[in-house]
Amino acid sequence: MALSCLRILAVAALAGLPAWTLGGSEVQAQQDRPILLTPPPGASSPAPAPAPLAKPPSEPAAASSVLPVAATQRPSGVKIGSLQTIDPDTTGTLTASQGGFGADMWLGTERDIVEKLLPQLPVSASSAAMRNLMRRLLLSAARVPEGKSKGVSLLAIRAKLLAAMGDLVSLNTLLNASPGRSRDQELVRVETEARFLSNDNARACALAGGQIRDDKVPYWQKAFLFCQALAGEHGKASLGVSVMRESGEKDEVFFALIESLGTGTPAILESLSDPTPLHLAMARAAKAKLPDDVISSNRPGILRTIAISPNAPVGLRLEAAERAESAGALPVDSLRQIYSSISFSEQDLANPLSRAETEGGPMTRALLYHTSLIQTVPTAQAEVVARALALGREEGRYESMVRVFMPVLKRIPPSAELVWFAPEAVRALLLRGDTLAAEAWFALMRASGLFNKDTAKAIDQLMPIVRLMGSSEAAEWNTTKLSAWWKAVKERPNPNDDAAMLYSIFDALGEPVPADAWKKLVTGADRRTVTMPNPALWFRLLEATEAARQLDPEKKTAKSDETTSDAAAGAFEVRVQGTGDSGSARPRVRRRVAETVLLSLLVLGEAGPAGADPLLLRQVLISLRQSGFEKEARAMAVEAALAAGL
Repeated sequence: MALSCLRILAVAALAGLPAWTLGGSEVQAQQDRPILLTPPPGASSPAPAPAPLAKPPSEPAAASSVLPVAATQRPSGVKIGSLQTIDPDTTGTLTASQGGFGADMWLGTERDIVEKLLPQLPVSASSAAMRNLMRRLLLSAARVPEGKSKGVSLLAIRAKLLAAMGDLVSLNTLLNASPGRSRDQELVRVETEARFLSNDNARACALAGGQIRDDKVPYWQKAFLFCQALAGEHGKASLGVSVMRESGEKDEVFFALIESLGTGTPAILESLSDPTPLHLAMARAAKAKLPDDVISSNRPGILRTIAISPNAPVGLRLEAAERAESAGALPVDSLRQIYSSISFSEQDLANPLSRAETEGGPMTRALLYHTSLIQTVPTAQAEVVARALALGREEGRYESMVRVFMPVLKRIPPSAELVWFAPEAVRALLLRGDTLAAEAWFALMRASGLFNKDTAKAIDQLMPIVRLMGSSEAAEWNTTKLSAWWKAVKERPNPNDDAAMLYSIFDALGEPVPADAWKKLVTGADRRTVTMPNPALWFRLLEATEAARQLDPEKKTAKSDETTSDAAAGAFEVRVQGTGDSGSARPRVRRRVAETVLLSLLVLGEAGPAGADPLLLRQVLISLRQSGFEKEARAMAVEAALAAGL
């Protein structure tokens, strides 16, 4: 009976398709047609391109790997070859010169390992360095890994991960570069959900309308019925809901929202702990208030949508916005706007620092931001910014707070009465790459340190992190001077833990720590309980790192090509001398580059460098450096050091 009703529903739907479904069929038809190499007769201008999911920044031209073409030489000098099949999994938008990992990034890695591990990427990690590596890994144009596929689409996995990260711009560029994406139902679903997350219901409905004809899975039925309700076709939507209930569908949130759209009565959602893009789009269209547990989702893409949803309470929006910005899914300007939109009482505004001393959380940070905007005295501004950064560090939001308060910080002029604020300013400015402004604060500290013992001690505390950040202020500093740092920090609450983290980082970055420095940490009584990754994953990382180490670039000789490295991509092409008498060189590349990155990200997990044990972090930094990612390893080291309050 249910199957018969479904068939009736499909026929009814086809008989009365609304305008947006016709648009979807036209779009799909255009995508499936061969591309004209010459303008059609009478054409005066090219057709407009489809709108992207989000306005992208300057992006490099899309690229995808293509298998080589077999060619033959004819007497006329014309080469004729036969095109081989293009594997969609080779698709990417980043070549090695554009920041990708190189066409051979999976060399030496088995495909079944990639199929198992790639979907496990910690997309919710707040580490900017990790997000950078993940994005480039997912967008790189590369040959497929070795081995037989088990029917898993690596392209679809990559698209889903980008959507989960909330990186809709990168997702759009990848989908645009994907051949035949309109015929791949997995990719169409990813794009449809991304459109729902972006509140682009019109294009989402066009995609859903194209799928309902061929695949009557519950998801497409729900999306189609929602789109019918949006088009005012409530009778057809009601009939479809009845059929779905008869077939055993149990999604009560969907049924409540579709009924609300039909009756105009606001739906009451008591729980939505695992919202889907479709649920959020329907709730926004029905103006249904989102329940408190909607924030339990840890997916940046979902959090971004909650943050910009007018039907979410301000407290939920604020929490979602902070987490989405921290995970790179929401622009910092959007978080600032949400902070500015909150109203505070005169009592709150009169004592913001007192409240910040006793309370934390998003609302207190919003209060501090609001206060920083209305303060005009530099000393008062510095006090507010310093407390906001300290609060961010305590709650794992330090980098996010640096981004939020950076415009305010840069308006504070260095002065003698603000020398106490200088170390915080230097850390924040160097983190954002503003070396010129950081040098002005550092000069203030050096001048004060000549006669002020407290400032001199602050300089000793600051030098290691300044060195890690690559500032010229620490050009003459090295690890042999760690004893001065130890004297400056040994009164801190956990100096041994701080030292273990710092020494492990320097050792991993190739700056050996003197044995005497380690000796001071030895007590013989301490035992640590640490969280380590799965042993199989750990030993696989060690193995991949060793494979990368064995192909270090050789020195340039008269008979060998120059060893080249793509600094932006962090991927090396190693050229070694050939075995022939001619001395000609043949190119070789690092093996298991992408696998090493993938394993490093997995062992760090959602906690990232800030939450990693020193021994685990040390190995990850070594592995990344051995694979050519020196810059990225140092960025992770800085994140870990700043999170520890160094």
